[in-house]
Amino acid sequence: MNDGIAILILALMAGAVAVDTTAALQLMFSQPVVAGMLAGLVVGEAATGLMVGLTLQLVWAGVLPVGGAGFPDAGVAAVVGAGSAGLLASQGHPTGWAVATGLLVALATGWVGRIVVTGLRRRNIQLADRARDAVLAGDLRGVQRAVIRAIGIRFSTSALLAAAVIGLALVIAARLLPETGPETYPALVWAAPLSVGAAVAVSRGWGGRVSVAAGLVAGAVLLALM
Repeated sequence: MNDGIAILILALMAGAVAVDTTAALQLMFSQPVVAGMLAGLVVGEAATGLMVGLTLQLVWAGVLPVGGAGFPDAGVAAVVGAGSAGLLASQGHPTGWAVATGLLVALATGWVGRIVVTGLRRRNIQLADRARDAVLAGDLRGVQRAVIRAIGIRFSTSALLAAAVIGLALVIAARLLPETGPETYPALVWAAPLSVGAAVAVSRGWGGRVSVAAGLVAGAVLLALM
């Protein structure tokens, strides 16, 4: 599949996943393990996508998009990370480095997604005010228009973010990734990210952040030694 077409499909998938997170549907395909596997399947690398998605599921298992709490946009991040890893692997890059790159890209996307979601919430407050004014003026379709617009903005914003990040990741990784590296995943390489993810899932505050940093360093060392 052409990379441009793959990025377009992944961007549309990211938009759908973003909508499923809180805006509508909530069929749970926005969970990282599901979103990651589907993104990998799109680019012909289902196992790679599952690897990224499963790790992210553990990293963000304790984060729920409820109430007004801030949260990393885990589903969109999983699509971006798994899609990037899958595309890099399909291009011939060593699978280990592709997955490591995908995880780093996903964590960065999750952080950016938190900022984006916060901004969209402020925008939704404005839409709610307009809907209330429309209803008070006798326009009973004001609420419907506000909801559709909010969903559309969430979809398009996430799709554009995903396309931009995946495209940038491919360009940078193509220049920086080594030509050789781990092609398979022994138990040790699997155990490291899963253990770190489990630790982060039960951590809070700086403890979680330190665990993520330690896990990334440990994973990078393991990959470099293989």
